[in-house]
Amino acid sequence: MDVVLKILLQLGANSTVFIQFGIFIVAISFLTVFVYGPFFKAYDQRLQQTKGADQVAYETQDEAKKLDLIYKNKAREINEKIKSIFEESRKIGTDKAGETLAAAKNDVLAQTEKARTQVESQKASAQKDIAAVSAEVANEISKKLSGAV
Repeated sequence: MDVVLKILLQLGANSTVFIQFGIFIVAISFLTVFVYGPFFKAYDQRLQQTKGADQVAYETQDEAKKLDLIYKNKAREINEKIKSIFEESRKIGTDKAGETLAAAKNDVLAQTEKARTQVESQKASAQKDIAAVSAEVANEISKKLSGAV
């Protein structure tokens, strides 16, 4: 012990080192019992409580992922239904447009044929009128020529 005391004195420690060491031991004991003990106890309780919260958070994330997959599948199904309805409506529209165009084409052909027959009848009538007028003109010309000679 005497050797330890000499070493401590050489290091600059005085005779109060044992008192300081005692105070240090008492302070550490006090802090361990009244500060660190409750702190670690509260830390352990919080850790146990948050483990449950962590589990709930993981379960919530898993459920969110599952709901996201369900949403994507339902959205895909609805999109396919909308696409099929659109395709069906487009086909019906295309068919109706084809029918309308065919009816319009037939109507135009009928009107064109009717106009042609009217033109032909007017042409024939005009040719008869021309023939009658040309016969009259020829008679008048021949009368004038025969009366002049």
